[in-house]
Amino acid sequence: MAGSLYTSRGLSRQFLGSRKARALFASRHGATLRVVTLGVSLFAAAVTVFAQTAGQDAPLAPEPSLTEAENAEGLRLLGLMDAALSREPVPSDIRTDLSWHFIRTRDGQVYVPFTLKLDPETVGQSVTIGVRLVPMGMVLMPPAAPEPGETGAERTPVEPPSYPFEDLHFVNLQPSQSGDYIVRRALMARPGSYDLYIGIKDSEQVETLSEETRRGVVKRTVNVPDLWDGRLTTSSVIVLEGQWEEIPVPLSPAQQRSNPYSFGGMRLVPRDGLQYEKTETLSFLFFINNSQLVEDKPNVTVEYNFYQRLVGGEQFFNRSEPQTLSAETLPKFFNVAAGYPLSAGQNVPLSTFPEGVFRLEIEITDNEAATSISREVNFSIVGS
Repeated sequence: MAGSLYTSRGLSRQFLGSRKARALFASRHGATLRVVTLGVSLFAAAVTVFAQTAGQDAPLAPEPSLTEAENAEGLRLLGLMDAALSREPVPSDIRTDLSWHFIRTRDGQVYVPFTLKLDPETVGQSVTIGVRLVPMGMVLMPPAAPEPGETGAERTPVEPPSYPFEDLHFVNLQPSQSGDYIVRRALMARPGSYDLYIGIKDSEQVETLSEETRRGVVKRTVNVPDLWDGRLTTSSVIVLEGQWEEIPVPLSPAQQRSNPYSFGGMRLVPRDGLQYEKTETLSFLFFINNSQLVEDKPNVTVEYNFYQRLVGGEQFFNRSEPQTLSAETLPKFFNVAAGYPLSAGQNVPLSTFPEGVFRLEIEITDNEAATSISREVNFSIVGS
């Protein structure tokens, strides 16, 4: 049962590059601030890689080959997760925060990279992590009791349950700058509502200072959006910790499992927390889906408006020039039908922003369909 359940799912097509365009940022004080606009699909670094892989199947990570010790460790964690899914009380020794993003991938599926932040006071540096996605409200029921007089030979074997996604990870943790342990992994799912169970336990394969094996199961509801229904939409807005890192060689499927925010020729680091100092930069990007096309190219305008939240309500602060993604601004080889994604975003220096709480409103307009949608990012600025 254990060996067949711990399968890796195929990760998304390597589809992201890195080309930077420039834009002027006009503040309400009349000054101009230069920002980097992460748009025109961010191609240059990874376009060669994408061209080589476009049209090919996304690589599948090989099914992990578990050692005897890993298999025993996995069975222990599996039993804990089965108990949680059966609505039995389970230990809650481990404190954790969980966040995720939604990105369209292929074949009607959504790629869901997530970040698990663990309190180092409640868990050791070597852990086993199980990820299980189940239909919302599912309860694991025990097998029916045998009928009177029924022998084991007469009973029909019960098939083990199957889940939309399940995976197992053995992780050695390192403290982040905040002091917490950060684990990033990903899952794949079709649109719908799910319960996500993440089981975490101290590894019993290594010696630890703790005299007990701490363990726990985190349960969250995940509503995976339909990014394939033909209506203008976007991925989650991914707020970044600084600039992205260019990757000269595409990651192997095994490396991709440990680096779920790597796309083609670029590795992203999502920011932990949206409180900034004035010396920092607000960096973010997102992908635009389902825009109407003219000769395989979109005609989309993206506007960025910043609002400051005050005691009496919200007040407009400043905006950037609109960003146009069309046949006139995109590379000639850009072709949505070939699978190239459309992306946008900015690096916004915050030195001219006062202290306070802000809301960035992003308005995306499909000029061909005369349709608009909006997304937002809430952040705060401290320090002089």
